[in-house]
Amino acid sequence: MKKVKVNLKNNSYKVIVGSNLVNEENLKILKNKEVLLVVDKNVPSQYKELITKQLINMSSCCQTLEIKPSETNKNTKTLDKIHSKLIEERYSRDCILIGLGGGITCDITGFAAATYQRGVDFILFPSTLLSQVDASVGGKTAINHPQGKNMIGAFHQPIEVFADVDILSSLPDIEISNGLSEVIKHALIADKDYFSWLEINLKNITSLDSTSLEHAITKSIEIKAKIVSEDEKEKGIRKLLNFGHTFGHAIELYGKFRKFSHGQSVALGMLMAMELSREEEKFKEEDLNRARELIQEANPTLNLSNNFDEEKLIENMSVDKKRAGNQLIFIILEKIGKAKIKTDIDESKIVKAIKSLV
Repeated sequence: MKKVKVNLKNNSYKVIVGSNLVNEENLKILKNKEVLLVVDKNVPSQYKELITKQLINMSSCCQTLEIKPSETNKNTKTLDKIHSKLIEERYSRDCILIGLGGGITCDITGFAAATYQRGVDFILFPSTLLSQVDASVGGKTAINHPQGKNMIGAFHQPIEVFADVDILSSLPDIEISNGLSEVIKHALIADKDYFSWLEINLKNITSLDSTSLEHAITKSIEIKAKIVSEDEKEKGIRKLLNFGHTFGHAIELYGKFRKFSHGQSVALGMLMAMELSREEEKFKEEDLNRARELIQEANPTLNLSNNFDEEKLIENMSVDKKRAGNQLIFIILEKIGKAKIKTDIDESKIVKAIKSLV
């Protein structure tokens, strides 16, 4: 078991990575508390039962609300279901919400906690690789708007996060691939040695070797935790975590949140961002090819050659929150393991980056 601390000026917390994390010792903070468990309907029943039994034994009041996670359901209607449940059951400001599920469930549970009675505590049990290395860490909580992803939200930190590697064995291969896009992102922006380790050990991760999985999850969380600790509200360095996401979120919207998953969109977005890096920072073609090979190995079912309408994609970017005034914010690579923020990029280069996947 590994512990990673997210050090913040206020509300620091630990992320626990390991196996068999649902136990009385880990959940002692819930003793005699009102608890609402918001659970992703895709979570295996045995895991739901395990955590529900523990919550009933420890809490003063325990209710469960199951939600159907999808980008189209990550909206005000689902948020209202959570708020309504809390109000109907007369939950006080001293209650604790628990999100058990993937990134969508983590995001919407956190946002419900941020907005119920002006803010209550929440704990996350992320159940996918993507949510363990990304959505559950850093306090970004949100819902979608029809015109853009995560446009309505708040920064609201959890009080604890438990990344249990055991639950990952229940996931389909596509979910592991989705998570690996964010894992590769962390290596590309911050740690060339970690990237080299991934090149060697990716097969171990995709075969769900617990030691390799735990190392990858812990390392990714350490990278994100360090950045978040320096810049909680994304005023500067935290923007680096958006590598591939300016393109990626536009791709998700382009496919109406159905054609491409978040992980696939980020994978394609990173390739575009690296092409842009080659234009702007002379990012080496050798490094781009290494990254492309790793992204393809992590996403074997994803066609990396896509012909996007560049005007539509740029229009989608214009409604994304990753802007500085009227300028789009891009994260580009100087080399593997070193990224920078760039805003003043000529549109012709953005178009060229989009067309590079044809």
